[in-house]
Amino acid sequence: MVSRDTLWKGIIEDLAEDLLRFFFPGYVADIDFTRPVEFLDKELEQLSSPAESRLRHADKLLKVWLKSGEEMWFLVHIEVQGYSDSGFGLRMYQMFYRIVDRYPLQSFTALAIFTDNNKAQHISEYRRSFMGTELNYRFNSYALIDHSLEELAAQDNIFAAVLEAAWAGIRQHQNDEHLLSLKLSVIRGLLQRNYPKEKVGRVLNFIRYYVLFRQKEMSSLFEQKIQETFKNRTNMGIEEAIIHEVESRGIQLGIEKGMEKGMEKGIEKGIEKGIEKGKYELQREVIANGVKQGLSADLLSMLTGLSIEEVEKIVNALKD
Repeated sequence: MVSRDTLWKGIIEDLAEDLLRFFFPGYVADIDFTRPVEFLDKELEQLSSPAESRLRHADKLLKVWLKSGEEMWFLVHIEVQGYSDSGFGLRMYQMFYRIVDRYPLQSFTALAIFTDNNKAQHISEYRRSFMGTELNYRFNSYALIDHSLEELAAQDNIFAAVLEAAWAGIRQHQNDEHLLSLKLSVIRGLLQRNYPKEKVGRVLNFIRYYVLFRQKEMSSLFEQKIQETFKNRTNMGIEEAIIHEVESRGIQLGIEKGMEKGMEKGIEKGIEKGIEKGKYELQREVIANGVKQGLSADLLSMLTGLSIEEVEKIVNALKD
């Protein structure tokens, strides 16, 4: 099963510019989008201890350039269902302090996105005061539950479709019929606007895996509805979009694992092995999720690039 943390991190990278346009509409005119958004994963890791990093489930640090030539950082934190805690405000302040301490001249802003229904935890500041000394740190926040599906559907920004899909995570007890209706509604909204095909494919993956159906039969029906919806609507079918996603994610994961091994056995050789291992792990993950969703061996073979025999071998291994 693909974790929601992984899905959020991936979709933030895929739709970084759209995210900034959605959450910071009053400032996007100052951003130079002719220069690509950069992701400061190494810098973010250095700001936290290993133990703290495990608690920061879906943090991304983005770097953009303003038209004035100034560099600006955005810390985006996703508070996923079930992770909220009383120390959240303090953790947000700690990240602010550490960035300012290590990079004192760096312009920086923070955004917390709440995707659960616990309004008591939806905060946008951290305060402390004692005997005349006072600290008040305020940051941007967005609580999904405070915005209706109708409001999101009316937004002409593809990141709004991601938030629509995430709404299904709030409705934990909804039945499969309602979930199917919500997912298909989001997909229809995507097709009504002229979004880039590659971005649509990535949002479809988010819609597919963020909340899974309980019944395999409903999963199969959903896949059938997707095929019917996309037939003759785009040159890139859903299978091609997923294949592209798997390949790109496999290379990224493989390079990360390869770099780790490369420190011990040689960078070049480690990267090669890591890429292959990363591809295999993602292929295995896609097959495991596909089996749960009731996908056929033929379709899984097409999605992963493996032969039907190889797919069946992995399926059998998953049963053991």
